[in-house]
Amino acid sequence: MIYGECVGPAESARVRIRDLANEGCALETDAPAAVFDADFSLWIGAVGPFAATATHRQAREVSVRFKEPLDARILQHFNT
Repeated sequence: MIYGECVGPAESARVRIRDLANEGCALETDAPAAVFDADFSLWIGAVGPFAATATHRQAREVSVRFKEPLDARILQHFNT
């Protein structure tokens, strides 16, 4: 599990990142839905920010799509 932070226009939230891929990932969070209502920035560990948008939310899980695909070196670093 990778820890990160989502920073929205008015709020931020700590998240746990799963299934990290170049196009997106899944987040687990206890944050209110308002953080994910608009575009936000995702910090993956201390790396970022990466522009992202939420594509689906169900209970404590949020599906995320990155505005630009992640570099392969970032994926390699976190998925090793």
